Amino acid sequence: MNPVLSTQALIPILILILGLGLFLSWRSTQHAGKRIRILLVTLRCLVLASICILFFNPGKWVSPEDSTTKVWPILIDNSLSMAVDDGQSTRLESALAIHKKLSDSADKIGAKVQTFSFGDNLSSPSSASTIRPNALASNLLQSGEELFSSLQASGQTPAGVIILSDGRQTQQPSGSNFLLHSKAHNAPVHTIAIGKKIDPVDLEISSTKRTVTGFIGQDIHIKATIRNLQIADQEIEIELLDSEEKLLSKASISLVKGEKTSHTFTIKAPELSTTVHLRIPILEGEQRDNNNQCAVYLRVLTTKTRVFIAEGAPYWDSKFLAQHLRLQPHIDVQSVHRLNDSRFFRIDSKKSYHTDSAENIFPDSAEELAKFDLIIFGKNAEYFLTNKRIELLKSFVRDQGGAILFSRGKSYSGKLPELADLEPVTWTVGQLSQFSLTPTPDGKASGLFGQALPNPSSTVWKSLPKLKDAHQIESVKPFTRVLARGAIDGHQSTFPLLAVRRYGQGVTGIVNADGLWKWDFYPEARELGNMYSEFWSQLLQWMVAYSEFLPGYQYSLRSSATTLTHGNNITLTARYRGSDSPEPPVLSIRFGSSPPQTLTPARVPSDDPIPTWKASFTPETPGNYEITLITPDKSPQPTALLQAIAPPKESDNFNPDPTFLSEIAAATKGQSLTAETFESYFDSAFSEIQTTTKKANATWKPTWSHWITAFVLVLILGSEWFIRRRSGLS
Repeated sequence: MNPVLSTQALIPILILILGLGLFLSWRSTQHAGKRIRILLVTLRCLVLASICILFFNPGKWVSPEDSTTKVWPILIDNSLSMAVDDGQSTRLESALAIHKKLSDSADKIGAKVQTFSFGDNLSSPSSASTIRPNALASNLLQSGEELFSSLQASGQTPAGVIILSDGRQTQQPSGSNFLLHSKAHNAPVHTIAIGKKIDPVDLEISSTKRTVTGFIGQDIHIKATIRNLQIADQEIEIELLDSEEKLLSKASISLVKGEKTSHTFTIKAPELSTTVHLRIPILEGEQRDNNNQCAVYLRVLTTKTRVFIAEGAPYWDSKFLAQHLRLQPHIDVQSVHRLNDSRFFRIDSKKSYHTDSAENIFPDSAEELAKFDLIIFGKNAEYFLTNKRIELLKSFVRDQGGAILFSRGKSYSGKLPELADLEPVTWTVGQLSQFSLTPTPDGKASGLFGQALPNPSSTVWKSLPKLKDAHQIESVKPFTRVLARGAIDGHQSTFPLLAVRRYGQGVTGIVNADGLWKWDFYPEARELGNMYSEFWSQLLQWMVAYSEFLPGYQYSLRSSATTLTHGNNITLTARYRGSDSPEPPVLSIRFGSSPPQTLTPARVPSDDPIPTWKASFTPETPGNYEITLITPDKSPQPTALLQAIAPPKESDNFNPDPTFLSEIAAATKGQSLTAETFESYFDSAFSEIQTTTKKANATWKPTWSHWITAFVLVLILGSEWFIRRRSGLS
């Protein structure tokens, strides 16, 4: 029932109508005979009862259903990589052959397929035979999203999606909902990977370190690595160019097919920081021409590194180290050696004499520590340290970006738990002797070995005199980088020998060995080069550069990435370690010969008291960007180099990527298939229910809306009228 009015209101009204109608009918037939009168009232009662029933509107709610056949969209890759000949046919020809088998199988079962092609966007060809491999990019994810929009606009429902492709995705969409649409429509994506792996023909040059730090006039080592992908063995020239493309140096190198070749240029550091370029020729047949040159930023420090040495148990190691550092023109050294409980021996680089004192000469305030960039501890550091000084050292490293090096392993006797936060390792009881320094892969990745110092694979490390007195280590603390290990004669096990760890804004490190002085003393060691001088010079320089603040710099500049695809963005972070309230700095971004772009970073909250600013930058053109922090004072201005890489072109690499396709299939609960396995799967998949039923909004269907209802009412009323006329009633 679906009454025209509420039941509470309708029932009284109908009772009134029925009663009034019967009363009037009975009164109007008072002159008729008894039988005629009862018959007429009965007929009138039937009519009124029927009308009352119509007011209650009997019937039922009905939801109309619309059943349609689901469609199987087939996406065929038409990018340039599909023109590659895999031996018997091109990839596109293989895809079209698979498409024909799928179409034939669908026709036999009655399934509906629809063909699309895709490259950088989705297309709907008139037939599969008209598809050509001419798209300059592949964007499967974006094309998939366009597919679902197209199906929705045409009112079609997908049973599943079939992709015939080599899996190359060379264009990154800004944001694709392809996989979400697939899950929402319960339409799994099935992929059929096409293509065999081929070796690209290409030469690629890169540098281990994008930024190399040195002092004016110091030898700077710039290492280039050339990767040869299927180029025949031959001699080529590698060039080192300055920022104006003028030749600084060149060398001939021998290429070996399928292998990497390295060459290190050694030049004198210029007076000012600059960008240099490594370049190799573009050879005939190379698939890529945008990776034959790379940029390296030479960061030249104009201020000296200020070093404080505290040695509680002087030995050859500490004496050689202090003497070596005092001879370096770019280092200022202040060293204090404890001779006995009542006598300390102090030497300054700036003075030609030494000082004897009965007092423990050590920086006693944050201002005094701020005069140094690096603190070096030898043995028996406990004679210099108090709880107050240790807290000052922690703040020096954590908040001011200072560096601390424990140059002779464990720097104290017994236990000193207050110093533990500054040590990269935890110690245990015992010592080791007679071992060699062996650089680690992390040491090479850091740029210390293989660029500033010889490669880990170099025979020089095993040829140097053996070291001794390494303290045994219980564990290496989290975030510690082990740059070199000690290899004990006759044992396969090794132990951390050179380790560094970031602590706040600064860095701490250990050299867990004695006896390095032999590298500079024995004639056979000298024949291998001045490794003692090189080791300490490069290590100390690497440590101060590893810290957030460079020597003499009050500001630091860090970028969230040094290499990125243009169009993406990076975050630039500037910090200030001075004690006063600084004016906000400004970022100057230079690209080629274009006028520099100015960017003002915003002040942001920080976990420490150091003032911090951040800015976001998006390079619009591929190339090298030099980003300089313009400081409000006269302090040195930190600079960072950013390389914006052009997105890969379709022709850069023709290797298929079946992994990408299988990930799409797995994410949508589809199947990752091959040319050998697809037929058996789709014979079954096509035969499943391929229809979808859509229900419209429910409508009320009354049971009285039929001609019989009207016929019966007319028949009853006509009978009443006929009897009345025959009986002479009005």
